[in-house]
Amino acid sequence: MVDFQSREPRTQTDDEPEEEEEPAEEPEADSESEEEQTEQSATAAEAEDGLAYAVVTVTAERSMADDTQGDAVVEVLEDAGESVTTRDLIKPSYDGIQSTLTTLAERRDVDAVITIGGTGVEPDDVTVDAADRLYEKRLPGFGELFRQLAHDQHGTAVVGTRTTAGIIDGAPIFSVPGTIDGAILATEDIIIPEAPSLVADAAMQDAGADHS
Repeated sequence: MVDFQSREPRTQTDDEPEEEEEPAEEPEADSESEEEQTEQSATAAEAEDGLAYAVVTVTAERSMADDTQGDAVVEVLEDAGESVTTRDLIKPSYDGIQSTLTTLAERRDVDAVITIGGTGVEPDDVTVDAADRLYEKRLPGFGELFRQLAHDQHGTAVVGTRTTAGIIDGAPIFSVPGTIDGAILATEDIIIPEAPSLVADAAMQDAGADHS
């Protein structure tokens, strides 16, 4: 142990060998701190490289070949430097939506999920209802901000959209409208800027749950 208290100076004689100071002992690293730093470093590197998204269109009216809404979202993501790990088109089935979201949220190569369609009030608009049952945490601000931004284009008609978001198994899930302009607005103006911090925060929470 290094003594940092002051000492009286003394004169060294020629015959007296010099005393070598013992190196200070380095404190043992806290394993949990190291893990947190590793996770934060990985998250920072991930943010620089862009996030990996899953894009899911929910519709019974078209196929993947003519899914212009899905094409538009993928293009916006890739133009922003993000990547799309997987893309799918499923019918508006309550069980099918839940199964798809659960599977995607568990994948390590997917950071966030965007669902397109099923956010209105028609009978087959069940995306929001299916996802809501799975949310560990809800993100009401996403829908609130979307409606605020969309009001400039569509006026009071925005009351008919239930655009929303939440966290499932540590992954942010964004449910956007099935219109091209609505899907692009949500992706370009809200999801791309905010998803990195949401992914990082949700990952820390998920890691904390694993340690407990």
